[in-house]
Amino acid sequence: MKIGTRARYTLRFMIALGRLSSKGEPVGLGEVSRSSGISRRYLDHLVVPLKSASLIRAKAGRAGGYVLARPADDIRLGDIIEAAIGPIAVTECAVDPEACIAAEFCDCRELWMLINRRITAVLNDYTLADMLSETWLARVQHELRKADHEPELARI
Repeated sequence: MKIGTRARYTLRFMIALGRLSSKGEPVGLGEVSRSSGISRRYLDHLVVPLKSASLIRAKAGRAGGYVLARPADDIRLGDIIEAAIGPIAVTECAVDPEACIAAEFCDCRELWMLINRRITAVLNDYTLADMLSETWLARVQHELRKADHEPELARI
């Protein structure tokens, strides 16, 4: 499975917006573009689903731009990814058994469901505030080291 450009860039956009608008001031897409390295044209496409999901708000006017619609600690990473690409689904049958004619007798469907649940759980365990935190990198590195040393926990 591969996380596509749209999901990756949407997360980068939200991180940049969270950093740039930390005082609640609206931020223009030009500034977000410079900060995130994402083209302004691409950002124009990303804001639509984020506004629809009530993750960002637009403020009109000369000093307008975008702000987070709610506090960063109330925005789960799963919310951001799902706003970008829809429900997380490693396979269609993992979330919609009707999508596959073999779903009832498929030997693999439960595996896809388990993988899907674990991915969703990780994305929902963390918030945008976590990623904006100065301790984020150390926290994730600790989690990765812990997982490397405790492989039996990954099977539970």
